[in-house]
Amino acid sequence: MKVFKKIIKQSLPVLLICIFGEILAGIFLLNIEKYLSVLPGILILIPAVMGTRGNILGTVSTRLTSALHLGSIYPRMRKNPLLKTNIKAGFFLSVLISLITGIVAHFVCLGLGFQSMGIINFAFISLMAGFLSDSTLILLSVFICFFAFRRNVDPDNIIIPIITTISDFTSILFLLLAVYIVQII
Repeated sequence: MKVFKKIIKQSLPVLLICIFGEILAGIFLLNIEKYLSVLPGILILIPAVMGTRGNILGTVSTRLTSALHLGSIYPRMRKNPLLKTNIKAGFFLSVLISLITGIVAHFVCLGLGFQSMGIINFAFISLMAGFLSDSTLILLSVFICFFAFRRNVDPDNIIIPIITTISDFTSILFLLLAVYIVQII
């Protein structure tokens, strides 16, 4: 029962904050939908970009927390080869999945009979949004995991909701930036 109470005490405040964060992300997305719809088919890309960010960062974060609990890594950035390997793997996954997402989004547009902005534009937007978002989120994830671990808070109880909520914001912001750059070019 003591462990149960500890989990609830650590998780509940974070989850309540994340509920409001997700609502704000949805409101923000609703307000920029008209801007994003300028490029043909871009709205197909939004759920994929947002979903994959949470999945990639969730994997990286849980690997970090497991390694912290096992003592395989220490909560510091220096002289930490396993941490560096996990960060590199996160970046590799980000680039690979973003590229695949952009290509698939193009073919989904064509398959559904929508106008596509082209495979190059889809791939570029997805890659840029994914790489910029994940660069920010991987570093933030490491910081949150280390900070929580040092404060005797189990990072497993808080990292996934925090990172997925923040990833929704950053995904939208960097997708917006990528769309803006494509429109300029």
